[in-house]
Amino acid sequence: MASRAEDEVMVEVVGVFEHHLVLDDREQRVPLLMVRDGADRELHLPIGSCEGLAIHLALEQQLVPRPLTHDLALRLLERLSAQLDRVVIGGHSEGATQATIHLHTAKSELAVHARPGDAVALALRAEAPIYAIEGLLAGIEQAGSDMT
Repeated sequence: MASRAEDEVMVEVVGVFEHHLVLDDREQRVPLLMVRDGADRELHLPIGSCEGLAIHLALEQQLVPRPLTHDLALRLLERLSAQLDRVVIGGHSEGATQATIHLHTAKSELAVHARPGDAVALALRAEAPIYAIEGLLAGIEQAGSDMT
């Protein structure tokens, strides 16, 4: 199992919630993934609707008649004898938050970049721990204190 970095803070998935935005007189609904650490700091990340549904189903432990994409991905990992060690939410690419899926095989350890919603949906199915980078959580905390 790969060792985690010191700046990785374990988080728990609280749920997926709908956020309403009004842009150019048009209302849009954006799914937000909410995670919380042990100090009750919350991180809200916009995700796609498909990932939102996959996360919701995993949290509710609802079975579907046919496997979803994240179920398929987990089956592929299992067939390849790869273990999902952990998911880390953090880092940015083109202004969006990224996640890293840490895998372990008999021969090596791999880190695969992914969208946070996909990584979390996969981690929930694999019952793997989910972490966030301290800087992301501290940024949320700092933004909250700037408002006071």
